[in-house]
Amino acid sequence: MKQQIKIKKRMSCVSFVVILILMTMAAPLRLQAQAEDIDVRFISPQHDAIWIGVKKIEVRVTGVKPEYLRSVAVYLDGKLVKEFNSPPYRLKYNFGQVPKNRKLEVLVRRRNQRSIRREIHSYYLDDFQEVNVLQVVVPVAVMDRRGNYVSNLKKEDFIILEDGVPQDISYFSKSGKSTFHLCLLIDISASMRDKIQKVKEVAREFLKQLMSKDDKSIIVFFNHEVFEDSDFTSDFNELDNALAIAFPYGATALYDAVAYGVRLMKPIIGHNIIILFSDGEDNSSAIDPYTIINIVKRSNSVIYSIGKKKYMNQYDQYQELLRKISFSSGGITFFLDDVQDVQKTYQKIRKDIQAKFLIRFSPRDKRKRNRFRKITVKLRNKRGYKVRTMKGYYY
Repeated sequence: MKQQIKIKKRMSCVSFVVILILMTMAAPLRLQAQAEDIDVRFISPQHDAIWIGVKKIEVRVTGVKPEYLRSVAVYLDGKLVKEFNSPPYRLKYNFGQVPKNRKLEVLVRRRNQRSIRREIHSYYLDDFQEVNVLQVVVPVAVMDRRGNYVSNLKKEDFIILEDGVPQDISYFSKSGKSTFHLCLLIDISASMRDKIQKVKEVAREFLKQLMSKDDKSIIVFFNHEVFEDSDFTSDFNELDNALAIAFPYGATALYDAVAYGVRLMKPIIGHNIIILFSDGEDNSSAIDPYTIINIVKRSNSVIYSIGKKKYMNQYDQYQELLRKISFSSGGITFFLDDVQDVQKTYQKIRKDIQAKFLIRFSPRDKRKRNRFRKITVKLRNKRGYKVRTMKGYYY
C-alpha cells in the first residue's frame, strides 16, 4: 500500500514536470504565432509624398499585445526622433520649409525575438527637378466676348510660345478633364473669429463638389504661424477633419503663408492650384512684399486670392499685392464686402478650375540660364476670345 502511494506521488511529480515543460514550450510558440501575425506600418506621413512643415508621424503596430514589445523607435534619416514604450506611437515633427529627400524608419523591438524594421521615403525630388526641365505645364482658361468659358477647343487650336519662339505641344487635356493638386490656405487669425465657421462650411462644400477620386488636396492654416495637420489626400473625410480643428487666434502672416504654399507645390508636376483666403493685411510675416512677389513668379501653381474689399483707401498695398500674386500665376483675385459672399466666390473659382485646358511642352532651349522665360498662349482663327494663363517661369 505504501509502495502504491509512492508510485502515485512519483507519477504526480512526473506529470507536473511534463506540464511545466509543455507550458514553457508553448510560450515561445504563442510569441511565434504573434510574430507571424504582427503588422507594422506608418499611418502618417504618406510614403512617396512631400514632407514639409509640421506633420504628424504615426506608427501602428497590430497583431501583438503591447506587453510583448520592449519599445517602438522612430528614426529620421538615421537619427532617433523618439522612442516609445507604450502606444499610441504618435508625435508632431517639423520637417522644415524646404522639401528634401527624407527617410523615416521604425524599429519595433520585441521581447526574446528579433526586431522588426519598416521604412518609408519622401518623394525623390531629383526626379521632379528633371521632369521640370523636360516638361512645362501650362493651365489655360479661354473666354468669349460675353465672358463665358469656352470648352470646345482642340490641341490644334492652340499656339504656345516661349520668349516668342513657338513650342511643340507634347500633351493636351481638354477643358475639365485634368486632375489637380490643391492647397487651401485659410487665415485663422483673431480677426476671423466671427467668419471662420462660414468659411469652413463653404470650403467643405467646395471640396466635395470639386474633387474627383484622382484629385488631391491639402488644407493649410495660418495666423502668425503656418501649419497643417495632414498630407495631400483624396479622402474627403480626412480633409473634413482637418477643417474641424481650426480655431482663430493670433496675428496674420499672409506672406509667409503664400510662400509656404508655393514651396509645398513646387516639386509637384501637373495642374497645381493654391486658393488663399484672408480678411486682412499682413502684420506678422518674416517675408517682405518684394520677396513674396519674386517667390510667386517662380511658382508652378495657379493662385486664387480672396480678400476683404477696401473702404476709404484702406488696405491699398494689401489689395495690390493680392492682385499681383494672382495675376502672375494666371489666377484671379476676389474682394468681398461680406463673408456671406464667400460661397459665390468659391463657386466662381470651381467653375474656373473646371474650365481649364492643360498644355505641356518641352522647351526647345533646355540650357539652364536662371532667368525668367515668358510664356504666351494664342489661338488659331478664334477672334474675340480672351486667353488667361501663367506669365512665364524661371529656369
